[in-house]
Amino acid sequence: MTLEAQCRELLERFEDLWSRRKPTQLRELWDPAEDNPFYIAEEIADPMYGWDTILPYWREAEQLLLKFTPGLAAMKFIMHWSGLLRGMEQMPLGLDVRVSALLRRTEAGWRFCHYVESPLGPFPYLQASYRANVDPDFLD
Repeated sequence: MTLEAQCRELLERFEDLWSRRKPTQLRELWDPAEDNPFYIAEEIADPMYGWDTILPYWREAEQLLLKFTPGLAAMKFIMHWSGLLRGMEQMPLGLDVRVSALLRRTEAGWRFCHYVESPLGPFPYLQASYRANVDPDFLD
């Protein structure tokens, strides 16, 4: 099975659990060896770390949900891009951004219906800047 097919299967299982209003069963989709999972819910300001925080969140969601829209999938990933801009050809740019996206299943297949790019926060940005400024011969 291709990587794409495996990811699609995982997303379909994810969608099925939310559509059936069974978020407590989402634990089955996580690596069983993962002791310190990371989960960012859109309605909560802080990321959730660890099963002791995530499982109660899913239990509460299961109690609150009356209906959930099937045919939606969520994606979050880090995207790196490099580019040259007209008028700034002597200064190539590169940036890591985090992406949050929703996909909707349509007759034509999965399509974006919501897409957000944002910079990584100031601390990761500064760390990357500091790493990029280390003299190449220093690392030898």
